[in-house]
Amino acid sequence: MSTVWKKKQPKIRIKLQSYDVRILESSVLKVLTLLKKSEAKFVWPVPLPKKIKKYTVLRSNFVYKNAREQFERISYTRLIDIIKTWQKTVEYLQNLSISVWVSVDIKIFS
Repeated sequence: MSTVWKKKQPKIRIKLQSYDVRILESSVLKVLTLLKKSEAKFVWPVPLPKKIKKYTVLRSNFVYKNAREQFERISYTRLIDIIKTWQKTVEYLQNLSISVWVSVDIKIFS
């Protein structure tokens, strides 16, 4: 038995995060159309649980402790895994323009 070592193709994980779900979904749609255009194999965007950060602020700084305001900041996240890439895929991802309000993290796994 001879063992043939295949070169593993790197996998790419794209993590998109935003505070506005509509802007996030439009950015995910841009990435998906780009991936379909480049004929890459990918896993559909996985919606991760939203993170809610709550803040409590006193309205008055001295006397009225019961007078408080509460604010919350919700962040939405989507995860896209690219299983098989081509040279066109990498070129398209480099030239991709996404909204300023969306944070993009790209990790490459071998």
